[in-house]
Amino acid sequence: MQATDGDPHEGRRSHSEIEDEEDFELSVEAYQRNQQKRSRIDGSNYRDAEAAKQAFDSDMKNRMESLENAFEPGSICHQEYLAIKNIYESWQLDNRLFTISEESADDIKMEEILTKQEQARVEKAKKDFFVIASLGQNFIKHGRAGKPHLKTVRVDTKTGKLWWDDQSLYLQDVTEIKRGKHTKVFDGVSVNRADPRVCFSIVTPHRTLDLQASSFNEREMWVDGLTRLQLKLQDNTHIDHKNLDSQSQFLTICQQGRNLTKWSLKGVPGTKLIMVNPVSGKIKCGAARLYVQEVDIVPGKTTQVFEQVGEKVSPELCFSLVHAKRSLDLSATSQIERDMWVSGLRKLQASLRTSQNNLKKEAEALLTEDIKKTAADFMSVCTVPTRMSKFTRSSSKHKKMVTVDPQSGVLSWGNGSLNLKHVISLESGKTTKVLQKTAEKVKPELCFSLILPRYTLDLKCQDQKTRDTWVAGLQALKIVLANEVDVLSLPISEELKKQFAGVAINEDDILQVLDTPREFIKHGRTGRPHSRKVTVDRKEATINWATGSNSLKEAYDIVRGKSTKVFKKVTWRQADPSLCFSVLWEDRTLDLQAPTNRLREKWVRAIEILLQRVSEPYRRYTAEGSRGAENSISSTSKSPRSEHAMPGMSQLPNAS
Repeated sequence: MQATDGDPHEGRRSHSEIEDEEDFELSVEAYQRNQQKRSRIDGSNYRDAEAAKQAFDSDMKNRMESLENAFEPGSICHQEYLAIKNIYESWQLDNRLFTISEESADDIKMEEILTKQEQARVEKAKKDFFVIASLGQNFIKHGRAGKPHLKTVRVDTKTGKLWWDDQSLYLQDVTEIKRGKHTKVFDGVSVNRADPRVCFSIVTPHRTLDLQASSFNEREMWVDGLTRLQLKLQDNTHIDHKNLDSQSQFLTICQQGRNLTKWSLKGVPGTKLIMVNPVSGKIKCGAARLYVQEVDIVPGKTTQVFEQVGEKVSPELCFSLVHAKRSLDLSATSQIERDMWVSGLRKLQASLRTSQNNLKKEAEALLTEDIKKTAADFMSVCTVPTRMSKFTRSSSKHKKMVTVDPQSGVLSWGNGSLNLKHVISLESGKTTKVLQKTAEKVKPELCFSLILPRYTLDLKCQDQKTRDTWVAGLQALKIVLANEVDVLSLPISEELKKQFAGVAINEDDILQVLDTPREFIKHGRTGRPHSRKVTVDRKEATINWATGSNSLKEAYDIVRGKSTKVFKKVTWRQADPSLCFSVLWEDRTLDLQAPTNRLREKWVRAIEILLQRVSEPYRRYTAEGSRGAENSISSTSKSPRSEHAMPGMSQLPNAS
């Protein structure tokens, strides 16, 4: 036997050797299975890699179709499937485009890379850009210093304003939109931190905005969208030099807005969008608001601001809108554009003044004895708070107490007010969009609306008689105010004349006004204004409101209007200056808004008398002649809440 001739252990294998061989066979089988999986992707079973990609895409497409048919359309599972499908398609597109280097991407046409389906998705993204840009999209913003931060970038497609946080720029000022990393900011950013294929920069003469998108597709959508929007804005603001005398072309440019250079008091230029309303004549330039009827249009460099500018800009490009209190100093890009603005604004000014004169003549023709009698009867009704329902833009209803001050024409409700001089018309019934959206329970015979240039005030009375009285009375009072007729000359009772004139026998009778608690709207440094019941203790000389009190012995002045820092932040629509007044201390102010001008005058007069009796700072302040003709003064103040300061207040001892 041959087995016995050789090594006795040669034909026998140990148990460990058999286990090693089995493990080896299992490893071989696993390797073969992995090779089969790899061959489906790397193209080893196909002639080239492109065929492998097509096979892989076909396999995934079949799987997607089978999943789509497995769910009922409209179900939650089907919606989740569609979301996953969109994510897969976006990943598939980005994965293909990321394989192309940045250098070759400029040379290879996108049509050769994208399929028809992908091209359709890109076209849809172009259409959706305006919606996405208006809502805002997150980008990683790289700056000259510090770490990159996630910022939400938004675009106003009408004006071309692009902003993030509290910073902004205009597309009209953009000189170039660059793909990749080609700015000084991006030079210091490594490839690992920001891939060039998802980066782009918006370049202006003064700065660059360097952004990093989340994908190549997103970057392309924004670069193409911003480029198309920039061209669109340039076409809209293009000036036809052949038809420069056309006033209609100028009015079109005014409504759309145009960027001009505005010069500050320090001679610093800034790009501002100038818009003019041809109906009301209102000029908007940043935070400035002027009216064409109230300004002088002066070409050239004639103001003090332009004297500070010096030779930075040519006089042929400059013009100023001079108001009684301030001037708006602007410069155009060419003399032709400057002349267009000067001549166009002068023509608009002449037409608006002519229309105002015509309206004044019409108002004089409407002022009859019947109108005066209706207005006189309404004066006894409108001063008493009347409960009404006010409707908002969303047609929600709020109960308000509505009053009218006949002398100033201010209609007040809660924390809002308007002036009848600004009302275009009054309409009965449910004629506005706000009232038309209300329920059928709101009867038309109880509703009326005040139409203003930018909004409507929609009210509902408790009965039809009240509605008719208010509509007729407001129309009559509006005509009386338009003719500048003194309401005290109307046929009203002697009691009403004394009430509106504020006639009193002596100072003690005037001070009795302070004994009755009254509702005022209190404005503070922060937060919304709130209605507060204000009282005055004449014995202790303190003024009290719901959340605090202060001694009038330490007050040094009381001013009418909106002259403090707190009131500077309050718009005219939020508070009419004819209803506001402020009590001033060295370290704070109490800023109140009265429901009527008549009540404001009574309280101001009464507090002035009380301050004259109890406040040494007030007597010193008035004796030194610091109070101006308008019962206010503007000077440097130590107080963080007031623009008024009393000379020598720091030497005064604290009153107990």
